[in-house]
Amino acid sequence: MIEIVISKNQANQRFDRFLRKYFENAPLSVISKNIRKKNFKINDKRAKNNDFVNEGDIIKMYITDENYKKWLTKTDFKPVDFDLDIIYEDDNILIMDKKCGELTHAASNKDYGNNLVDKMNSYLYKTGSFDMSDRTFKPAVVNRLDRNTAGLIIGAKNSETLRILNDAIRENSIDKYYLTIVVGKVKNNFKIDTYISKNENKNKVKKCEEGKNILTYFKPLETNGKFSLLECKLITGRTHQIRYSLKENGTPIIGDRKYGIKSINEEIRNKFGINNQVLLSYKLVFPNLPGLEYLSGKEFLSKKYDDIIKLKEKIWKAEVNYGKSNRN
Repeated sequence: MIEIVISKNQANQRFDRFLRKYFENAPLSVISKNIRKKNFKINDKRAKNNDFVNEGDIIKMYITDENYKKWLTKTDFKPVDFDLDIIYEDDNILIMDKKCGELTHAASNKDYGNNLVDKMNSYLYKTGSFDMSDRTFKPAVVNRLDRNTAGLIIGAKNSETLRILNDAIRENSIDKYYLTIVVGKVKNNFKIDTYISKNENKNKVKKCEEGKNILTYFKPLETNGKFSLLECKLITGRTHQIRYSLKENGTPIIGDRKYGIKSINEEIRNKFGINNQVLLSYKLVFPNLPGLEYLSGKEFLSKKYDDIIKLKEKIWKAEVNYGKSNRN
């Protein structure tokens, strides 16, 4: 018989879901069979699939040591060197300023260590902020940015905070603001409310009435008549949402290789060394979230804000050929 005690990060989830995380190498059928055969007990009572586990619960497992070791989730963690720009940190969250060109998550095994999540976990491990031997939970980020989009990403350091923040992201209750520079003179506020689907092969999105809804509000901050600095408030959070919306509006983001104007992008690249979309997740504002009330109304800003403003000033002064675009 093997006995374990439920930790805070393992608590508040269905027992069958806990077991699927704890025994990552056991087929679901094996886990279900052992529950039916009464091989698991919670506080000396027969465990059922839909029982919830709480912090401090004692789980007794009437299985062999061999099966326990064979089914157990691997917890080998190899910390990597990290270069994190942390804007804010407390016991529950950390807010990081991602660099342009950095992956949020690993796209394949070769990306191990070269992405924000691995660097965050290495930081937490090396600073003693989290025990990486936990078999059912690892700190995670709740929002993600395209590789070449810079700015603010929120990390959750414990399971309860992760649940709270994931719910907030799903409900679009955390205000997320972006800055970008687009082709064209934008004079008035506008919104893009439409439906899109993604072409996985091309990694691009297109309009599709049967797709997923996107909603973004845009506010012009400044224009020189040829280009405009916009603030974008993201309501939904879909792949390439802002980039696609601005292309549809006839005011594409400068440097955007997927949705931009090729001739202008080439000139922007030659004059300013800009190879990708100029888009920054620059501000987050938290609502009143149960369990994270102390963050209510707090505003966090990216340190890269000044970089966008300096680039804007250079473009305003430079002579850049101007293509046709729609203007609000």
